[in-house]
Amino acid sequence: MEVDEKELETRRRNWKAPELRYKTGVLAKYAALVSSASKGAITDDFSK
Repeated sequence: MEVDEKELETRRRNWKAPELRYKTGVLAKYAALVSSASKGAITDDFSK
């Protein structure tokens, strides 16, 4: 896929995170506490 840098910047600027589907319960807690998969999906960040 070839997308020029200008288009990528426009997409980044316009992107909005989706609203969380789970507002209560275990899945809501998991979504709030776990980092993204690209950061290891850890539940606590000791690097702060």
